Amino acid sequence: MVGSAHVDRVWRLTGPLVPGGRQRHTGVESRYGGGAFHTGSVLLALGHKVGLATALSGDETGRRHRQALADRGFDLAAVETVEQPTEPLEILLDPAGDRTILLPAVPRVIQADLDADGADLVYLNVRNRPGRPETLDRLAPRIVSQLPLDREERRPSRILVASRSDLPGLSDAALLTRALGVAGPAFEWLVVTAGAQPVTVLGNGPSATVPVPPLPAGTDTTGAGDFFAAGLLDGLAQGMAAADAAGHAVEIGRQVLLDRARFVDARIGS
Repeated sequence: MVGSAHVDRVWRLTGPLVPGGRQRHTGVESRYGGGAFHTGSVLLALGHKVGLATALSGDETGRRHRQALADRGFDLAAVETVEQPTEPLEILLDPAGDRTILLPAVPRVIQADLDADGADLVYLNVRNRPGRPETLDRLAPRIVSQLPLDREERRPSRILVASRSDLPGLSDAALLTRALGVAGPAFEWLVVTAGAQPVTVLGNGPSATVPVPPLPAGTDTTGAGDFFAAGLLDGLAQGMAAADAAGHAVEIGRQVLLDRARFVDARIGS
């Protein structure tokens, strides 16, 4: 699993953000977060073994974070140490569950090549292509990756995952063409999420749509896409077809959002 593991600082607002307005908050909570942490934590809870490739700071907060990940069961052999200090992500959460995320100006970049020959699946959730091109080519039949936003990037993959909010205005045909260009000859399926709208599965065979049941008002949806990815990987590891795995992913994602503590121990200091 290649992606981010960081500290989130969640501000619970009393109302939606308004340009030029002043907003009150009812509390601030610090917790562990990040795409790889969220997805990996759910997979650990579902009984999988998870190796994590990420970059953590070498400062005291980063060292505590590394120990916390080890205590939760992650294999940290591929975790790198960087000189950048730990900088929390600020998450502004309004009463409706909508969130705004403030990212650090300088992201941590994972530099090492991928050592994943023993893995059943490799999940990539990073903006910059990790590893050497020849390594990605070899691992491509086992790679599930977020669709990179850079149109020029080539990321050999079997399955790509995308969000319509990141690619507004593109038709299913345009999305599929872009996925084929990114993933190369190993490509089989593109799974497209759309928030509360149905998930679309496009690729080698008839397209499929998977409905997304509504959540209770005010549900904290932070990490929803990461939890969906965990369910998708779990389904694929069980041998499910892409459409069935997408349906399984919707259900797993819903379970996690409704009972987050059962799947993800995000507490700092635990």
